[in-house]
Amino acid sequence: MRHLVVVALSLTLAACGGDDDSGASPSSGGSGGSTGGAAGTGGAAGAGGAGATAGAPACTDVVSLAEAYKKTHPGNGGKDWDIIAKTAAQVAADPDAQKLLALCGPDQKPVIPLLAWEYGGNDHSWINPQASAPVYCVYIPVSPSTSHWEYDAAADHVTADVYVKCPDQNPCKGEQGKDQVLSCLGDPSNIEILVDTASLNDGAGAGLSLSEASTDLYLILADQSKVHLYTGL
Repeated sequence: MRHLVVVALSLTLAACGGDDDSGASPSSGGSGGSTGGAAGTGGAAGAGGAGATAGAPACTDVVSLAEAYKKTHPGNGGKDWDIIAKTAAQVAADPDAQKLLALCGPDQKPVIPLLAWEYGGNDHSWINPQASAPVYCVYIPVSPSTSHWEYDAAADHVTADVYVKCPDQNPCKGEQGKDQVLSCLGDPSNIEILVDTASLNDGAGAGLSLSEASTDLYLILADQSKVHLYTGL
């Protein structure tokens, strides 16, 4: 997976508590989008649409399950706990990974900071995951394009949506717009993991070749509007 250059991000690391929520995913909306307000249930409970699949854990259980998974999968320098990097065969033989992957709906992957890795050049796990939301759901490559994930072949450009799965447990739930994510990244380089997930396996699973593609991420907010989150070049 290609290594992306990160622009400077202004980080304000909050220390807010969280309440329980069911964390259902958002419903619809086109690519790109309008700006929106503060978090409440952004991509959250009652939003409807393509929600978590059967067997998904409750938001209150995500952190403990992720920590347990991390402890029981220490191999390969820690990379064995990266559920997104597992093959279909590996997932089929791993009920715990299946449960965590079920957090997000179809054509999405859950980026869980406690388990996520960045690959390319200087591989590293998500830095300071305790500062971030428990789960970010990222739409992944599909063909043909959808309202949540689009590829412009002429421009070699990906446009993908992201939402906070368990918004009430997001330390930045009181922030506005994109700062619901950017102000709680934990480290600026962590944004690369969201960008890379939007071009998962360089699009091979969808018959695409995205190794050189640029990317625009949009954050789906509580009212189903979208705000531009980040551009990866």
